[in-house]
Amino acid sequence: MFAVMAIVLGGVVVSAPAGAVVDAAVIVPSPNAGTSRDRLLSVSCVSATDCVAVGTTEAGSVVKTLAMVWDGSVWTVVSSPNVGTSNDQLRSVSCVSVTECVAVGYTKNGLPYQTLAMVWDGSVWTVVSSPNVGIYADELESVSCVSVNECVAVGRTFNGSISETLAMVWDGTVWSIVPSPNAVAGSDFLKSVSCVSATECVAVGYTDILAVETLAMVWDGTVWSIVPSPNAGISRDELASVSCVSVNECVAVGYTFNGLALETLVMVWDGTVWSIVPSPNAGTGSNDLFSVSCVSTSDCVAVGNTFNGSALETLVMVWDGTVWSIVPSPNAGTGSNELQSVSCVSVSECVAVGYSDTGNNVFETLVLSLTGPEPAPTTTTTAPSDQVAPAFTG
Repeated sequence: MFAVMAIVLGGVVVSAPAGAVVDAAVIVPSPNAGTSRDRLLSVSCVSATDCVAVGTTEAGSVVKTLAMVWDGSVWTVVSSPNVGTSNDQLRSVSCVSVTECVAVGYTKNGLPYQTLAMVWDGSVWTVVSSPNVGIYADELESVSCVSVNECVAVGRTFNGSISETLAMVWDGTVWSIVPSPNAVAGSDFLKSVSCVSATECVAVGYTDILAVETLAMVWDGTVWSIVPSPNAGISRDELASVSCVSVNECVAVGYTFNGLALETLVMVWDGTVWSIVPSPNAGTGSNDLFSVSCVSTSDCVAVGNTFNGSALETLVMVWDGTVWSIVPSPNAGTGSNELQSVSCVSVSECVAVGYSDTGNNVFETLVLSLTGPEPAPTTTTTAPSDQVAPAFTG
């Protein structure tokens, strides 16, 4: 189903069981900007030869932005600005073309965390002004763009006692905060957003009342509205990522606590109701899903990590519209290996990013491609009026 990167420079290949849609996972060499900790947290691809990834790099106690680009052969670190003096993080990136990307995160400059946003023109990253709600902390966790002048970003704001949802829109010139609701009581956090048009977005996260529960809401271009979302566990259910291919076709992933360990959590949205669908777990330890990318209702890839008893290992799952299946995936480091984001540009092109612990608490960037046979040709049909190209935000 998914394949990526016509040229792979080395790496390790692990074959999947017979019958799996994706049948191999490959490590692709990726550079590092620092000497101690480099993490890739988000990736957005517009083609198999055009991807942008963002994250963080550390120099001593200072955290700085990290950005790199893929040209189909090589990943290259590109200069990215920093606003704060101690902590600048890029948490999410969304590209609509090879020369048009938006990244968001947060910065700290001796003050509470504040929102951070920047744009990429294919050569240079430029910081653009972004507003803040409170005086304590404002963080952007996810962005989804449907054009260079139409983006939505979500996250959280801290009012001094609890976290509340934060949402804003970009018109190509100015970021503007738009009101977003919160659950009845407790803290609320939006972790991911996926838009199929400027007036059709879905955001997910969690709310912490007596227990941590899933949170989902929809945007109609004017108003954000909370929609009921189910929970699978007994005390903790979080949604970490959502990917939509139409206004009534979305998949969200995260994790749930069964009383002993974290397990994968997957649900689907039909435009009216969220429904939990069964999802496998790689081991008896914790299993977390952090990102999902869908190119159709029957073609999705989700990534995260699983605990093997001594360290975290990469976790990759594929969805064929009926069943989720685990695809064996390689690990680069001797310690923990985590996949934080995945982006798919077609049913045969997908890339995932994260980081690995190479030992002595040194983190390096990690990039995987997922490969599979080309899909058989199908009869072309006209899509429904609300079907649009998905926003590949990871």
